[in-house]
Amino acid sequence: MDAAIDRRRALFFALMIAIAAPAGSQELAREFPLTALRGVVAFSGPPAVMLNGAQALLAPGARLHGTDNLLVLPTTLTGSSHTVHYTIEDTTGMIKELWILREAERKNKPWPKTVEERQAWNFNPATQTWTKP
Repeated sequence: MDAAIDRRRALFFALMIAIAAPAGSQELAREFPLTALRGVVAFSGPPAVMLNGAQALLAPGARLHGTDNLLVLPTTLTGSSHTVHYTIEDTTGMIKELWILREAERKNKPWPKTVEERQAWNFNPATQTWTKP
């Protein structure tokens, strides 16, 4: 009886892993917030970074997402540069959240690079696309 229960548990866990794991190399589409801007970030010594060629800081507790959407420690990115989407804290101007873009996401153009562009353009959250008026 214990062997039958163990087999059922093993089958259950195998099924749960199969459901949770993405099929093949398919990547799940990521949804970026309306406030996300596009830029290039060069990582020096955290919390300091270069954002579009200007000095910037990562906010305390900033969330950095790799291309696999898993969180990445800023220290592991030191010396590298990436095209990203990012959000800024309203009060401090520091980078609050950042996503390193996949190739397909980089090709999704146009994407606003400034707050002024974001305010003037129209965003479709369902398709994750921007249009200029």
